[in-house]
Amino acid sequence: MHEESRQKVASYCALNNNVFSSKAASVFTHETLDLTTRLLKDNTELHTIWNYRRDIFTHLPEWTDLGTRQTMLEGELQFLLELIKSNIKSYWMWNQRVWALTELPKPNWELELGLVAKLLALDARNYHGWDYRRYVVSMMKKSGADPSTVDHNEFVFTTDQINRDCANRSAWHNRSKLLPAELERSEDREGVLATEMSMIMNAIYTDPEDQNAWLYHEWLLDIQESDGDRNRLLRDKIAAIRELLELEESKRPLIELVDAFVALDMLDAQAVTGEEKRECMDILERLKSMDSYHRRRYQDLETQLRRQWNTSN
Repeated sequence: MHEESRQKVASYCALNNNVFSSKAASVFTHETLDLTTRLLKDNTELHTIWNYRRDIFTHLPEWTDLGTRQTMLEGELQFLLELIKSNIKSYWMWNQRVWALTELPKPNWELELGLVAKLLALDARNYHGWDYRRYVVSMMKKSGADPSTVDHNEFVFTTDQINRDCANRSAWHNRSKLLPAELERSEDREGVLATEMSMIMNAIYTDPEDQNAWLYHEWLLDIQESDGDRNRLLRDKIAAIRELLELEESKRPLIELVDAFVALDMLDAQAVTGEEKRECMDILERLKSMDSYHRRRYQDLETQLRRQWNTSN
């Protein structure tokens, strides 16, 4: 180890021992607060020190003055912003930010929503960031913002995020929570569903093997109010997959096409034509060759469907 590295390690160990000794002695001063700042800059994962830092804040004499508390916590939010930029996946920093905003006399939730959007731009799939965003949105509603407007804006935000990265699971998940209310607000339910199908198919064309859009389509089927709506969505899916397969054949779209025929048959035993049943059997044969590891699964499904549809070999 180089001398410079040894000095850094020794300095960190000394600082770490100092802070933990102060914590054990219940020392709550500006000096110990500064020490935790230095230590957490070096290691953001010390959750015990984040807890200690909160205790220091609340034990300072000026904490009871709301104006001073506002200033201190705004400084804490800025400190956290810089740390999160360098380590956005740290749960403890997001947790500390929630605490700071909860204790802030006059939080600015709209500003916070804008900040978290910028942070998600650094790592659009970050789970902690999305969870934190949902927290901010909930607090905006509690603070008097119009819930319908807030939810619609969030719905639009998920559209932007999915258009940027169709594999963003968190964005699809958030969208699934927001769509039911979006459907209730709209006077054109079919138009909204058509837009959802378009987004799903765009994602599938971009990456047919990514599961997020396929799972979202399954969920979309589940929330429909009638079998007629489910039938229409399944027919749209079948048409889109056939079109995709004309360009490129891959495993996931073939599996999804079989699943769509099976789901359609469960809705209406007369919905799947004889030609479509033969198409389904042909796909299962291709899958057995394409994906030998799951050959037995495809064979079992083929046997089940032949029996169900009375289809000959």
